[in-house]
Amino acid sequence: MFIDTRAIDFPLTAAILRHVEFRVESALGPLAQAVLKVTARLEDVNAGRGGIDKRCSLTIALRRHGVVVARATDGDLYAAVDRAARRARRLVQRSLRQHVRRQREDRQRPGALVGA
Repeated sequence: MFIDTRAIDFPLTAAILRHVEFRVESALGPLAQAVLKVTARLEDVNAGRGGIDKRCSLTIALRRHGVVVARATDGDLYAAVDRAARRARRLVQRSLRQHVRRQREDRQRPGALVGA
């Protein structure tokens, strides 16, 4: 799984990069065969003004299932990454389940389970 990490308005340290890669790989690891690419965008929304302003946005490109975006904002960047990774896992699982359900309900497809 390819993970592209970008930091907007602050330097990307090795510790942040390792944390993002670890959390994304652990959250999406079991689903890795369906994942093409993950883009992690880390932002300091309010810059020097303070507040709950660290945002993590994960854009996941799926094989034959489109794109899923998970976002989280928190005062701590590490907590925002953790929450975004958990959301990404749930969204990817939901997308894959919906795809399977649509295939089973497709009356044009041979062997479809109609009414199941």
